[in-house]
Amino acid sequence: MEQSGNGCVLRMGNALPASNGVTHYKLRALAAIVLTVLFLSLLQQRLASLDFGAVMLAFAAVPSANWLLALAATALSFWAVGQYDASLHRHLNTQTTPKNAHRAGMAAIALGQTLGLGVLKGALVRWRMVAGLSLIDATKLSAAVAVSFLFGWAVITGAVLLTVPTAPLKSLALAGCALGLLVAALCLIQPCWRVFGHKITLPNLFTLWHILAFTLVDTVAAAAALWLLCPPDLALPFAALLPAYLLALGAGLLSGTPGGVGAFEMTLLAALPMVDEPALIAGVLAFRLAYYAVPAVLAALRVVTQRRPAKAQAKPRRRQPYANTPAEAELAAQNHIKIIDISPHSQALIGETPHAMILLLDPFGAPNHAQSLGALSALAKARTRVPCLYKCGPALAAAARAAGWFILPVAGEAWLNPTTFTLNGSDKSALRRKLRKVEKSGLTLRELTPADLHATACINREWASNNGGERGFSMGRFAPAQIAAQRIFGAFDGDNLCAFISFHHNSHEWALDLMRHRTDTPDGTNYALVTLALNTAAGAGIARLSLAAAPRLPPVLNRLLHLPSGLCQFKDSFAPRWQPLYIAAPNRLSLALAASEVYREIRTPPPLPQTPATQSPAGQNQIASSVQPWQMG
Repeated sequence: MEQSGNGCVLRMGNALPASNGVTHYKLRALAAIVLTVLFLSLLQQRLASLDFGAVMLAFAAVPSANWLLALAATALSFWAVGQYDASLHRHLNTQTTPKNAHRAGMAAIALGQTLGLGVLKGALVRWRMVAGLSLIDATKLSAAVAVSFLFGWAVITGAVLLTVPTAPLKSLALAGCALGLLVAALCLIQPCWRVFGHKITLPNLFTLWHILAFTLVDTVAAAAALWLLCPPDLALPFAALLPAYLLALGAGLLSGTPGGVGAFEMTLLAALPMVDEPALIAGVLAFRLAYYAVPAVLAALRVVTQRRPAKAQAKPRRRQPYANTPAEAELAAQNHIKIIDISPHSQALIGETPHAMILLLDPFGAPNHAQSLGALSALAKARTRVPCLYKCGPALAAAARAAGWFILPVAGEAWLNPTTFTLNGSDKSALRRKLRKVEKSGLTLRELTPADLHATACINREWASNNGGERGFSMGRFAPAQIAAQRIFGAFDGDNLCAFISFHHNSHEWALDLMRHRTDTPDGTNYALVTLALNTAAGAGIARLSLAAAPRLPPVLNRLLHLPSGLCQFKDSFAPRWQPLYIAAPNRLSLALAASEVYREIRTPPPLPQTPATQSPAGQNQIASSVQPWQMG
């Protein structure tokens, strides 16, 4: 297995200066040489009185069938170690196919564990075998694999030591299991960290589980190969060998010597004092031949004979937005939401949380709901996440229910037809009272011009400070580049802007986005601004204006989640039509996990992206994803 580096930045980003990296690996190489000489010297002293003739006789006594079974166990172990790469490529979203990642991972580990300096040599192998992977990113991936394996080894070793009654070091075993629980809790509660200016994103629980499962298969298969290659006269129970092998493996990894030579043998001999030393050393020699030499030779042949693959240059497909693209698709300019092709004739807003792949709103274009659910599930599986629908309409929710998904109402969208809206009727009496208050205040209401936009940032900062910050994910945030493209209406006290609202918009729909005001803004100002927007939209022939969604949850949940109590009252004053919106996932556990992460993304959003992930569909061509979920198997 690869030797660990000093750390792992799991998100591809800026690397340390090249000179620092070279110095680091020179020091590691020097340390590896010194440790190798030291451990070989200690091993020589330990085996000075060993009868090597007896060792060779024991070596020759290993049956041919055991050699074949050991090679099969070795193949199983390397199949598992290749899955580390496949899992982490999915975690890092490198767009590398699992098959290519798996092959590169097996070759990198076969050479790295045998030659030493596994992170560096593994990085070179991965860089050569994976198309489009830079050497810097290959190094980070190698470090990620090494750290992941060390974590898996610590947890699996702890569990084995606790399970086997005769195994030693029970206190260290408890520490290894506690480490697993701690990392799992961090992956669930706080997956992103910033250490010394570098962003570290922990794998999600699904990836963590895969790492533990593959580590178990890897180490048990490797121990089985060693057990099979021990001479029959040794009569060593596998239950006694497995904990000893795991401890020896850890000592070899931490020593940093090629193949753990010296440290592995000395730890194994110390952990099995009751066995015949010549027979055990014979088994270790056979194991090093089958498990280290054979895979290393095969990997070297593969690396030498394979040319570095060229990265496929996918031609982005440009298309005009669909006629029924929702105005809220402009959220794709922020909040880490993307517009992707969900089928050959439809697109969708897709957001990603640590454990869930979220389809926001309904697909647009000419969607087939059953096909959309299948594409979302395939996309989620490819990224090791659970699929989830959020704020979807009744038709898509019904299709999800028919597919066996668990459905819950989560919100309601209030919308109006501006061309038929009037202030008449008893259902708008509260709105008329609010408008009369604004009339008495003397405020001036009008649509903002580009010259007015500089004042909106100040109001937004004050509002965010007084309201615990802005919300994200499915809710818009203040971004100067985006707000300049919106329809914005403001209220002025003299020459001073005191409140504004903004709308996503396209040729057929407006959707309310931001509502910001100063603390001393007269009551009813937002009501008046929305009324002004309705009149303006009616003049432009807009037949649908959305007041956006409001939570439709039991009062106890509203209080528990600190949801604004007056939001529905505000929207109800316009007597809108309400469309129910739903959240859905394949099962209750998936829905609970996805819903909790959506809530966290809304309440504590990450920083706005520096560059929009995709262009706004309002009047712009959109670049579709090069890998389409409807094309996944």
